[in-house]
Amino acid sequence: MIDPVHEVLAALTVPGGGDARAWAIEPLREHGRVVTLRPRSETVDVLVRDIAGTVRATPAALPFADDVLDGVALVPGLHVVTELDALFAELRRVLRPAGTLVVVTPSISVRSVAEARWLSALRLVRRGPWGHRSALDGVGWLLAAADFAVLGDDRVPFVLPLPDATAAARAVATLPGAGLWPAGLSAEVRAGLAVELSRRAGPGSTLPVPLRRLVARR
Repeated sequence: MIDPVHEVLAALTVPGGGDARAWAIEPLREHGRVVTLRPRSETVDVLVRDIAGTVRATPAALPFADDVLDGVALVPGLHVVTELDALFAELRRVLRPAGTLVVVTPSISVRSVAEARWLSALRLVRRGPWGHRSALDGVGWLLAAADFAVLGDDRVPFVLPLPDATAAARAVATLPGAGLWPAGLSAEVRAGLAVELSRRAGPGSTLPVPLRRLVARR
């Protein structure tokens, strides 16, 4: 079964090559026992590297013993989790001493002329409703407050190709479910976004989906 989040991340690219799927977990490439967490509002999907299938857990009860994981990746991130404190406590419990935590999250700040060109079209996406706005561009503060040492913080201006209206409609349908846009966007807002993206679609057109990747240590 294709992981829908991985499928969306694989479609995000940067000039010169490379996609967001590989970039998201690259800091854990040389680690031993690694898991990827797909946070939702009340649950967490757990994917163990090299093992097919997904286990559903809760933020307050990850299915691992104490100090057994070398690395954990949260993709798309913490902004959708209701029980943040409980999840942080579990991450500290299951990561071994000096274990690595990677958090990938959307960036809603505007950092370039290319992103500014989409400012009016994406204003409702940036406005929300995000579960935890502080877990977007302010996620570094949350990690530090949860006793994680932040070792790296990278922002990459990924883009999603928009060659035609079909691609525009697919973007509006998949980005919220992948955690890269707010999941709570109303049907009316989504319809408006689909119209606006379709109007801007065409050969060579791309939609900015900038991401941040923070690397922290227990």
